[in-house]
Amino acid sequence: MGIRLRYLAHDLEVPLGEFFIGRSADCQLSLDDPLVSRRHALLTVGEGGVAIEDLGSRNGVLINGTRITGRQILSDGDKIAIGGQEMFLLGAIEPSSTHSPRSAPIWTRQPNARTVDMSEMSSGEDDGATAIASRRSLPGLIPQHPDKRVHALSLIGSVADKALALGRVDEAERILQRSLNDILTKAREGGVGAVQPELVEKASTYAARLAAATSRGSWINYIFELNTRLELLLPAYLVDELYSVLRKVKAVDMSILRGYAKRLRERAGERTPAERFILQRIEGLERLGALK
Repeated sequence: MGIRLRYLAHDLEVPLGEFFIGRSADCQLSLDDPLVSRRHALLTVGEGGVAIEDLGSRNGVLINGTRITGRQILSDGDKIAIGGQEMFLLGAIEPSSTHSPRSAPIWTRQPNARTVDMSEMSSGEDDGATAIASRRSLPGLIPQHPDKRVHALSLIGSVADKALALGRVDEAERILQRSLNDILTKAREGGVGAVQPELVEKASTYAARLAAATSRGSWINYIFELNTRLELLLPAYLVDELYSVLRKVKAVDMSILRGYAKRLRERAGERTPAERFILQRIEGLERLGALK
């Protein structure tokens, strides 16, 4: 059975390798909690077992109520407390006699792969920065499994959806805002390819929900800026949803919307018929926005 984290009544798969937990959107599990550092803890899964370590966070990591120092092996059912968040490890691997957590083959070496500098993953100084810098320069190593940031945003989003269903709009916005802003910052700094498309789609979907609930055009601006910087075409279902949402918001920045449509038109000849239809629908949004 695979390794999972049970958090907020959801089971999140933890693949072999390194799994970061923190406040940053770059973490595989991103927690919107002011008590959580940007990169708070590192969970390592290998053939030799499952281990966790505190990445120099301010508030520490508690296992079954006890604050840890250094690296600690985990067992099935252990309770992990990070900031104000609690989660449980399920299906832990028992350490074998021939492997240690540090020697477990959790990475695949590939030729010509770039040097991975873990400090590059941080978008700014943080109370965990020293610990991150100490894990730098792993030449030629890349993760064997894709990250789980989309799933982490889904967990956070499910909490926000519950808040919206209860009419707690401000709470929903607070839950999502930091993670969504971190994604946009990453897109601004890194440009095309800086954020995986699945995560962009998820972020855009939640931004549309916030725009509808708050009537704030800033979330519409968010969607179009994010997808412009990453040169991504919005999915058809989201474009359809924006026709309704755009009528609810008070104002939008038309320069951002027009810039997105213009960028798409520049490559219209490369589009499939279905994609060109989406482009036409986006041009309709441009006309609708101009009426506000």
